[in-house]
Amino acid sequence: MNSKWWSSVRMDTQGSPLILGVIVAFLLSLIFTLLMSAIYTWTNIAETTLPYSAYTINTVSTLFGAVTAARYAGKKGWMYGGGTALIFSLLLAIIGSLIDLSASFQAATLARILILILIGVFGGVIGVQFRKYP
Repeated sequence: MNSKWWSSVRMDTQGSPLILGVIVAFLLSLIFTLLMSAIYTWTNIAETTLPYSAYTINTVSTLFGAVTAARYAGKKGWMYGGGTALIFSLLLAIIGSLIDLSASFQAATLARILILILIGVFGGVIGVQFRKYP
């Protein structure tokens, strides 16, 4: 097995940047969701703004997860950012369809996944500039 190829796939014993990025995205999503639920509970904000809050939370979480993954990888930011966004958005779609059994995979869902991937690619390009390892 070519060790040069293997080292580019696996970050020695450091762990996977993709997994780290997805974990960061989910943790941020959880924190922002709890914060927004408190805001909606204790203020008079109309619940009609809830979908916009959810889209904003997903966007910000994806961006920071992609930046973290690319920063940790230190190279190929577009790939690590896009991969993080793809995994995160697919997991969100799967979890959402399991929670709401009447939900179906539609063109709007695919469009949201593609938008999140583009945001992840952008975050990856930004994140590689702040790489953790020189």
